[in-house]
Amino acid sequence: MVSDGGNAPAMAIIEHVSHSQCRMRSMNVFDVGDQLEFPLAVHGSPTIALSGTVVSRKQIGPRYAYVISLKATSTQGEAIVKAAESVDVRSAPHTPDVHTGTGLTRTGVRIPVDIEVRYTQAGSPARVARATNISTGGVLMRTTDELPVGASLELEIPFGAELVTAHGRIVAHPHMTPNYNIAFYHMTNEARDIIARFIDSHSG
Repeated sequence: MVSDGGNAPAMAIIEHVSHSQCRMRSMNVFDVGDQLEFPLAVHGSPTIALSGTVVSRKQIGPRYAYVISLKATSTQGEAIVKAAESVDVRSAPHTPDVHTGTGLTRTGVRIPVDIEVRYTQAGSPARVARATNISTGGVLMRTTDELPVGASLELEIPFGAELVTAHGRIVAHPHMTPNYNIAFYHMTNEARDIIARFIDSHSG
């Protein structure tokens, strides 16, 4: 239930949430600039009380799609990440590997790239890095920033006109290098398909 502080709480469907932004749909009309409050309830995780500002509204049939800029603390941000992990583990279908002509499976195909990446840690502003190789399962990111192994990141990776947003976790950082191996753990099927098409079009 979503409340703007003045009217009765309204029903809404949350489609995506990170520590900095939420996308939701509702039959109710909220204006850009409205301050909203709502709980994020995920089965198996504590309810998180969130608040934010409507930054865009788009009508789709009888419903409205909203983008909300969240005012989440670092503690709330970590709780959101854990809730997203829980949803991903329960809902992600098992996708069988597709074998390629190189003997690798589709999930194992990793190609070299040079793409600007924006990443965000909970409670911190966005930073810019470079992706130097990528697969549907993860990315090798190069940055001079000091990041701890195990940290969760929200990543934005452009592929031409398409933008992939994913949550990843740092799984390795070779000593004395600027390279971070990041495994994706929360990504939409559409985003994974964008990466797969990119890999197919750039693989020999």
